[in-house]
Amino acid sequence: MSVNPNEAYLEAITMTLAYLEKKEDCDEKLVEELKKERERILIELNVHPIS
Repeated sequence: MSVNPNEAYLEAITMTLAYLEKKEDCDEKLVEELKKERERILIELNVHPIS
């Protein structure tokens, strides 16, 4: 369970990315925007991004 809204948002973005990346016809632009947003939240939460 998430402690704050940013963690809940990060979890939702991560699950959405996993779903989209498994689809063969996903929108690459949307995936890239979600990845950028995920990186922004990780930085805001002071968590090292996954490389």
